[in-house]
Amino acid sequence: MSSSLKEPIVELNDVGVKYLGAVQALEHITLKITKGDFVGLVGPNGAGKSTLLSVILGVVKPSTGYVRLFGEPISSKNLRKIGFVPQTPYSKETNFPMTVNETVLMGRVPYSLKWPWFTSLDHRKVEDALKRLGIEELRNRKIGELSGGQTHRVFTAKALAGDPEVLIFDEPTSGVDTEATKEFYTVLEKLNQELGITTILSTHDLGVVTQLAKTIICINRTLYFDDLTTRFDASTILSEAYDYPIDLIKHGDHP
Repeated sequence: MSSSLKEPIVELNDVGVKYLGAVQALEHITLKITKGDFVGLVGPNGAGKSTLLSVILGVVKPSTGYVRLFGEPISSKNLRKIGFVPQTPYSKETNFPMTVNETVLMGRVPYSLKWPWFTSLDHRKVEDALKRLGIEELRNRKIGELSGGQTHRVFTAKALAGDPEVLIFDEPTSGVDTEATKEFYTVLEKLNQELGITTILSTHDLGVVTQLAKTIICINRTLYFDDLTTRFDASTILSEAYDYPIDLIKHGDHP
């Protein structure tokens, strides 16, 4: 939820998703995300967060309602404006032959006129993405040789190389150590602030959400909260969404 004066770039209207076996993954989800926002998506395990992201990405079609991107129905054209970094975006095979530079270059495939030829512009975009993520020195390393934190930076650079207007992250620091996590979120904040890239971050880390996000969306199959972070009463909202009394204890500024 952002200022009503701004046109939404992601809009869901009464979206429901029902899987085979009549499992209701989402129901009655109505929300809008506007340009430049940093959205924290929270909710318990099995709440439908990944399903919601899949709906926005056009991977899962709603059983009810509709989705619009940049004011239009989902299409291959407007999906090119969205970069996605999944929870585990890499192979654990240490001998996987692709290098970091080659991986990031794949972010330019939608713009490549004739595979496998890339232009000088494509290579400049890759160079810029590597620098912004602070991984230039990794360019010739194989993907399978990297740590979890390094790998997430590489796949964020891959998404960034595609000139996205929206970046979506699904638990991007799962299995990553504390220091690397902190550095990664600092990078995301800079991308949002300096480049104006709308960011949607699905995470269980409430401390990150309340520190970085401008807007919080809380779901558990249906929508429990969609508003500014400053209006997020975590104990009340999470108790409702989790259907269990929750008391938040602060450690400094972090819940």
